[in-house]
Amino acid sequence: MSVEKINTNILSLPPAWMSRVQERGGSIANADAVKKLLGEPIPQAVDPKTLTPHIAAMFARGGILDRLRKKLALLSKKKGGRLIPSKGVIASVDEDDNVYVGVDFLEQFGDDEALLAGILAHEWGHMVSDLPKGMDWSHLTWDEIHALRRDEEAYADGFAGRALFFLNYTPESMVDFLKTIDRRRKDKKLPTLKYHNTATRVEILRQSFEASRRTMQAARRIFGGRKTGPKIGRVIGAG
Repeated sequence: MSVEKINTNILSLPPAWMSRVQERGGSIANADAVKKLLGEPIPQAVDPKTLTPHIAAMFARGGILDRLRKKLALLSKKKGGRLIPSKGVIASVDEDDNVYVGVDFLEQFGDDEALLAGILAHEWGHMVSDLPKGMDWSHLTWDEIHALRRDEEAYADGFAGRALFFLNYTPESMVDFLKTIDRRRKDKKLPTLKYHNTATRVEILRQSFEASRRTMQAARRIFGGRKTGPKIGRVIGAG
């Protein structure tokens, strides 16, 4: 997947624009203007009428994406916006919590439900980002902004790992996918400033998943096998 290059004419300028776009709080670079400046792909919405029946069914009410959305909403208490079929991205979330899901990605990987769960959970991780509203980013250098962005992506990976346990999936499909796109990136000699290296991302996913597993095991020991609450059952059975 192509990645737009950062406009070198702005690299010497203080990124005061970051403060303006962050007035609503939440994830860095959810706004399209910021994504473009950071060299990240911009999702292009696709007319649902042009989708193949197989892909259209995924977005339909009761389809796999809708079911996963409901489960993530229960788990995170964050409803999310619309699910929008798109070109140019694997998945992306905007400042209104709409999630853009790539139709090309779905054509190739859409039959892997655990992977879809991990991808959507990562975007929900951005939705629940706790970056404060009104924070002044203008004093940060570009390197500092990219470091902050990588840390936020790591947080989203951590949320995805935890969510996958409670959604009753393993993280291995997500791990395999990360390794696949890393190989493709290296084959094309594409740099990445947005994420930590793949080994780190894999470890975050697995460690977060295992942390949730240990938490649930401890809860079961404490409560002597009794139900720890109705929420998890609703999450797994939602949709």
